[in-house]
Amino acid sequence: MKKERFAALLMAASVLACGCSVQATGEANIPQTEAVPDTQEKVTEDIAPMETETEEATEVVAEPVIQTVTVTAVGDCTLGVTQTHGYAGSFHEYYDQNGEDYFFGGVRDLFESDDFTLINLECVLSESENRVEKTWNLKGRPEYVGIMTGSSVEGCSLGNNHTLDYGESSLEDTKSVLDEAGIIYGLNEHVATYTTESGIVIGIVSSNMLWQDETHANYVKDGIAALREQGADLVIVSCHWGIEGDHYANGYQVDMAHQIIDWGADLLIGTHPHVLQGVELYKGKVICYSLGNFCFGGNRNPQVKDTAVYQQTFTFVDGVLQTDINADMIPYSISSTTSRNDFRPTKAEGDRKQRIIADLNDYSSSYSNICFDEEGKLMLKE
Repeated sequence: MKKERFAALLMAASVLACGCSVQATGEANIPQTEAVPDTQEKVTEDIAPMETETEEATEVVAEPVIQTVTVTAVGDCTLGVTQTHGYAGSFHEYYDQNGEDYFFGGVRDLFESDDFTLINLECVLSESENRVEKTWNLKGRPEYVGIMTGSSVEGCSLGNNHTLDYGESSLEDTKSVLDEAGIIYGLNEHVATYTTESGIVIGIVSSNMLWQDETHANYVKDGIAALREQGADLVIVSCHWGIEGDHYANGYQVDMAHQIIDWGADLLIGTHPHVLQGVELYKGKVICYSLGNFCFGGNRNPQVKDTAVYQQTFTFVDGVLQTDINADMIPYSISSTTSRNDFRPTKAEGDRKQRIIADLNDYSSSYSNICFDEEGKLMLKE
């Protein structure tokens, strides 16, 4: 019995010394060796390990590169006044009394925490006095660009019906102000890109779609294609369209929105109606038909002060945009007080927050199978 136990121990020691593996069945792959005499008393001390002729190569699987990009979008921002406003109670007076950091003070943390913030700049920033004859002309001082740069606004859309309110020169003034401030903008054939710290390239296209003509549609179509050629990983389109005061998108908006997504947009943000409209999920992409007003100096006391901030986090794996949707509508008011417009967007809380979310669900109900939960998170309906 002792000899048999000794032989078994000797065999096990030989297997370990040769570096053999154990299969999933639990049976060892034992190499062919000469028999060992039963009388051998020294087993492992003088036996050098045998080198295997080949070693199995270990396949190294690279970890996927995961990048996230958070985009924040708001609606119409008129950083200025209409030609009918006096000084008292105007945007100018609030600026002179409170400074540039006042206006986005209630949303600055949100803007600073994202990767890219987009607003619709619905005015010119110019000293031009060449007012075009129309009902409402919207203009702010060139230094008002500091309201944007001081609150981490990286981009704006200029494709709206107020970029020529004081002539072509006022538009050129606005472009120059934005260029000097390092804020990118989209307007018709002019598209632009912004590269995040993680290296993701965001592109923007913007056009005034109130014309409902082929020319402006082609600005969007060609702009998306141009941005892809420039290496944009994420393309955002901003459209100025719809009927003022109407909470429901019209047929043209819906048809054109679907076409724009089919052309390759990853997110579509609508403006112009000055009120919130519904949200649709189409082919895995989000369409916000109207985000309403936000920081709006064009009206000192609009009847509708409800608005919302749209925020979406996009995920890229090895440079490929994923299909998951991580988005929120954050209810806001365009003013910190209900009695007037003090031009300071303020987060809605309590009953007002829930009412705005309920309204958004109502406005969105006919488009697709999405809704917003009580915190404003975009959800798929069961």
